Amino acid sequence: MIFRAVFKFFVAAIAVLMIVIGIIVAPSPIPFGIIFILLGFFLLAAVAPDLVRWLRRRWRWLDRVLRRLESALPRWMTRELRNTHPQDEEEEDEDDESEPESANRRRR
Repeated sequence: MIFRAVFKFFVAAIAVLMIVIGIIVAPSPIPFGIIFILLGFFLLAAVAPDLVRWLRRRWRWLDRVLRRLESALPRWMTRELRNTHPQDEEEEDEDDESEPESANRRRR
């Protein structure tokens, strides 16, 4: 039990370190930093999906980018990303569906 918590913490620390290194290296002529950022983010999504969900809810641009990436990624990565979709997504979908009905009522 405690081994699992320590392991998750260790992997999360490595993921954050990879993201920081990626941010530092990204402006270089050979953009290995982007690879580090993506790998760090996927590691973080695997061990701390609640944190990634919070980040996606907080920064909507990140959520949009990740949704676009889902179609280009392998299934196992897509599955990990879908586990981190923001919780309020269902509420927004219901609002989007109700808008056309109200718009149609206004037109009548």
